Amino acid sequence: MKAKRIAVVLLVVAVFFTFYSITLGAEKVKIGVSLPLTGASASDGQNTRNGAALALEHNKSKPELQKYDIEIAAEDDKSDPKDAAAIGNKFAGDKEIFAVVGNYNSSCTLAEASILSKAGIVQISPASSSPKITGFSKYLFRTQPTDELVGENIVDWAKDLKFKKVAVVYENSDFGKGLQGVYEKKWPGEGRTIVATEYYTPGSTLDFTSILTKIKSAGAEGVLLGSLYQDAALMAKQAKQLGLKAQFFGDTSLYTQNLIDIGKENVNGFHMFGQWIPTAKDPLVIKFVEDFQKKYKEMPVVFSAQAYDAMLIVLAGLAKNGPDREKLQGYVFTVRDFPGVTGKSTFKNGDVDKKLFRFTVVNGKFTQVAK
Repeated sequence: MKAKRIAVVLLVVAVFFTFYSITLGAEKVKIGVSLPLTGASASDGQNTRNGAALALEHNKSKPELQKYDIEIAAEDDKSDPKDAAAIGNKFAGDKEIFAVVGNYNSSCTLAEASILSKAGIVQISPASSSPKITGFSKYLFRTQPTDELVGENIVDWAKDLKFKKVAVVYENSDFGKGLQGVYEKKWPGEGRTIVATEYYTPGSTLDFTSILTKIKSAGAEGVLLGSLYQDAALMAKQAKQLGLKAQFFGDTSLYTQNLIDIGKENVNGFHMFGQWIPTAKDPLVIKFVEDFQKKYKEMPVVFSAQAYDAMLIVLAGLAKNGPDREKLQGYVFTVRDFPGVTGKSTFKNGDVDKKLFRFTVVNGKFTQVAK
């Protein structure tokens, strides 16, 4: 009887320590998220963060991930490269940081990448498009198409409309200058000219009337933008007040409901590209959109979809090789046709290869346009 009691006690102790090791002994893994959570780009930044968080929520219960205590370490870079660099130093000094999803602004991505790369931390940007990012570091990737790809598509669209005279307007940043460079290189020729080139300071330039007046006087048929949705919406209103008839073209950053909410009827006729269709019948897209709306009470933007895919890739690397930073780099480097809500992702020199779709705002809604 005494031996039986001892056996029971030992069994209870064994069960307790097994339970203790499962619940409290899971290895801690942090995934940094660095985005503008306050300031002019806060709406997109928060929406993007939510996309990454939803990907973790959808996947953390998978058997191969249950042995890890995974959490998101979100930081606000305020769209300022100095703040991004400070966050990079913070993440680099934290041994539990496995990877980083971020940043939004290209200048912030580059500032943070210069630090994270030295620490051997993989960084996947869901939004930055500057050409400077291509090949910057073997640890830096992005699920956002490059300015080179998007800019060429914008130029092709304006060519298809038989325009000859265009103006270029861009924000004075790595993002804006990236698109401006593509326009300057790809547009001229066969009678096509750039009749005006204007830049402005993002976040502080609110009056675009002088820029738009020059464009009107130059007789531009189209305006090729290197601008985010806030500035594009302001330009649309002021252009209408000036009677400017030129058609506006922009990159994927304009493919957001925020453009329509701010610009209202003034942005009707705006042309832009998108790399995903939220109404697609793909089961992955349907679940993502439905769950995002249910949880966050708003529609996801393209950057939240790209952050979702970036997080999926990080989690797949974790599931395959464990929390080894160097092995994650090797895994992401070899990603081919990875299925996500924005389609299949393949990385080439850190850049994602994506199909782009044409959209025009018609009666306050994004309408897909056949090429």
